Amino acid sequence: MGMMSKKGKFLTTSEEDLMELFWERKEPLTSVEILDISAGRSWNGNYVHMMLRSLLKKGMIEVCGSVQCGTQYARQFIPVVTREQYAAKLVMSKGIKRGSIAEVAVAMVNEISGSDGKGEESLIQELEEMIAELKRKESKGNG
Repeated sequence: MGMMSKKGKFLTTSEEDLMELFWERKEPLTSVEILDISAGRSWNGNYVHMMLRSLLKKGMIEVCGSVQCGTQYARQFIPVVTREQYAAKLVMSKGIKRGSIAEVAVAMVNEISGSDGKGEESLIQELEEMIAELKRKESKGNG
């Protein structure tokens, strides 16, 4: 992990909105499609291109191909960072230290507890599976 400037990695509100489109769609999007989907916003073609360039530079999206749009080819973009990975970056940027990651996880669990009708059991089971996975990676790494 290179040292990256704290500022550069984070997204503007509009860039976050654009990432949300990618995360929700779960499929490659061209600037043309982005303009179609975001018709309710004040974005224009130039602005979308500017945001796409910025997201490429920040390593949030990548070009995955191109499709023919009329007489031109439009580049298709996909996200390389998941919503969860970005959320984790944001949380860590708030000065959360390694030692309190577990506390953050617990706070998030408490935040959603009961709100989605799912019991804690299923969540605890998911966490336990993730912990087991982390332990497996750890033991491989030190072998």
